[in-house]
Amino acid sequence: MIDQNSQPESKPEAKPKDKISILLVDDQRANLTVLEAVLADLDEVLVSVTSGELALRELLSREFAVVLMDVHMPTMSGFEAAALIRSHPRARTLPIIFLTAAGDDPCHVEQAYALGAVDYLTKPVSPVILRAKVAVFIDLYRKTAEIALHAQASHLEALRTRDERIRMILDNTRDYAFIGTDTDGIVTEWEGGAETITGWFAAKACGEPSAVIFTPEDRAAGVPEHEMRMARETGRADDKRWHVRRDGTRFFADGVMVPLRDESERLRGYAKIFRDATAERLAAEQLEASEQQLGESRQRSQRAEEGMRRLAAVAAQSSDFIGIAGSDARTSYVNPAGRRLAGLAPDASVGEYGISDFFAAECRAFVEQVVLPAVRGPAGRWEGELRMRNFENDATLPVYYKGFAVCDDEGHNIALASITRDITAQKQAENDLRLVAADLAEADRRKSEFLATLAHELRNPLAPIRTGLDLIRMSSAPPQSMNKVHEMMDRQLGHLIHLVNDLLDVARITRGKIELKREASDVATLVAMAIETSMAALNAGGHTLSVEVADEALPLDVDVTRIVQVLSNLLNNAAKYTPAGGRIVLRAVRECDDAILSVHDSGVGISQEDMGTLFDMFTQVGRNLDRSQGGLGIGLSLVRRLVELHGGSVSAASNGRDLGSTFTVRLPLRSGVLPPAPVPCAGAAPAALRVLVVDDNVDAGNSLAALLQALGHSTDVAADGEQGLVLASRCKPHLAFLDIGLPGMSGHQLARAIRATPALDGMLLVALTGWGARADVIMSQQAGFDRHLTKPVDIAALNSVLAAATIATAAAPVPI
Repeated sequence: MIDQNSQPESKPEAKPKDKISILLVDDQRANLTVLEAVLADLDEVLVSVTSGELALRELLSREFAVVLMDVHMPTMSGFEAAALIRSHPRARTLPIIFLTAAGDDPCHVEQAYALGAVDYLTKPVSPVILRAKVAVFIDLYRKTAEIALHAQASHLEALRTRDERIRMILDNTRDYAFIGTDTDGIVTEWEGGAETITGWFAAKACGEPSAVIFTPEDRAAGVPEHEMRMARETGRADDKRWHVRRDGTRFFADGVMVPLRDESERLRGYAKIFRDATAERLAAEQLEASEQQLGESRQRSQRAEEGMRRLAAVAAQSSDFIGIAGSDARTSYVNPAGRRLAGLAPDASVGEYGISDFFAAECRAFVEQVVLPAVRGPAGRWEGELRMRNFENDATLPVYYKGFAVCDDEGHNIALASITRDITAQKQAENDLRLVAADLAEADRRKSEFLATLAHELRNPLAPIRTGLDLIRMSSAPPQSMNKVHEMMDRQLGHLIHLVNDLLDVARITRGKIELKREASDVATLVAMAIETSMAALNAGGHTLSVEVADEALPLDVDVTRIVQVLSNLLNNAAKYTPAGGRIVLRAVRECDDAILSVHDSGVGISQEDMGTLFDMFTQVGRNLDRSQGGLGIGLSLVRRLVELHGGSVSAASNGRDLGSTFTVRLPLRSGVLPPAPVPCAGAAPAALRVLVVDDNVDAGNSLAALLQALGHSTDVAADGEQGLVLASRCKPHLAFLDIGLPGMSGHQLARAIRATPALDGMLLVALTGWGARADVIMSQQAGFDRHLTKPVDIAALNSVLAAATIATAAAPVPI
């Protein structure tokens, strides 16, 4: 039963959202009706069933955010139903709240939590409490779904970027075929010039064994399997052999196969890149055939010369460098393509060049000591990669050189021939492939690290919230303990919301959905608001904050909320990464037409190797330290994007680890000149004032006091009216800022008490409150206040009050 005497919650403002299902299980229809009435204000889908069997059926057909289940039911108890629910993978983590009559067996509580229940409530239950508990799980369900959706969107965007990069590479390498296979050699990709070279369309080739383009004799000899084994064992396998097109004709392929492995070195498949080298192969075969012709006796020189002319004719059609040199290695012939490759004019003489002269300086000794002896020796040939020289601009390029000897009938060398191929495009394609693989591995690593960090960050606040719920269930806990628990749970829930909001901001910026709400403001106001926001973090670390703001006006046209978010993010980072008791300096100056805001700290600093990725998404420098400090690695990325949306820039500087760091934000100033901030006395610095701040919000009071101290005034801070009156009587301040909504003695009552104290006559009283209607101002005046300021207070209004207090003090100083 539900306690009908409890006060109902106010109905939240309706917001458009997808409704979430809640499962209600009770064998008594009357109890279900009461539960439906209590939870109706949540405006979600309520599904009511009268047995555990029906509950299981509903759970198999849809998703629920939470289940409210009666313990005692006739055919199947709530515990039995919960055990069956937990056995199903879909509902293994589904929150279950048990409801039972008062006086139930205490052992049932332990049994409920052993089954993974999130709560065990005794009837009658307060509607307010029940709605609040159910609302928590609805919000958790919705936030979890949003996080998963955004994580999926980020992953899909990374995959799309990768696919675009790969597609760009493949679309620009039409002379090369790219074939990808799985670990069994089955074709999965058929890209680049694969269709043109092989005659196989991608739709037909994908799903076929890669051996489909091998010659029958090579398939029978197991060459395809050997090629994959060599690539797997050595890291690459040359593919320089004849292949078969779909129409049965043959072409000579020149390429390489490499294994594809993931970051854990597991084999994922193979990639092959090759080009149609039929013309070069035919030329090479023609050239090799000429060995027989040149090996004839000198008496058959005419036939040998004819063979050389035929060779030259074939070489003239080749796109490779084809050269012939005498047995002394002096060049006698270079084909037109070879002249272009070497940077030689069509009519230039080549007789003055030796074979080694065509290669880069670093290769010449190798050519002289290894290549030429091999070609002249018993082997009669040498081939491999070298770097070729261009005579025109002295540049070098990668080539594949194949040299062989031309012998006479007696086996004497009468000439040296060579085929040299420019492999720049092939090298570039291989390098691009490696870069793509590295990019994919890095993207996958950062995704995995981000997901692990996200899970860690979400668990941190959930653990104390779970503990807090346990303490709430302990009825013996004293009220003061409950207050601390509520405060702790509120902080942790706020941390969760902050994490989700940062993720949503990043998603909005990435998709271009964020809209800036620009308005006229000034740097001093933004600095004051940021300090107020970050004061709790600064105080928690025991840091000293120095604020240095230029005296001149620095007008801006910005989204105030976003720029305050930027500055408070930088201040929070400084507080987080500075050891306790550190010093943090916030400066704001003009530089030409820009406002320069910088945050300097004496903290852990940043190494030079981390500087390059400091503002990247999901990047966290100094992993061990960051893990201890928490965070998702998106804060600085969010700062950079928000500043850039305002047309500004952000940079970081550090001399290294443990040497502090400085973050600088540059924003364009608004055109036009704002009037300068009020100054108490023209031409002279304002006199230091004694100022009393009374605010039950400790962070707000301390932040205002810090700002006043930065402006050169001494301050005292009180958290309630009674303490404020004691401090006022003891310190006799010139000026007092009083919050209106104080516990016990209100701000109005405190003001009347001060006005009734003769020793405090002449003190300037300022009401500081979130209420700013005309009626509120009149009430402040009636209570004895001199000024009424509405939170948050901008620096201009603060300076005006300080100026008035300075003038009043000079005219009638407060007794000391």
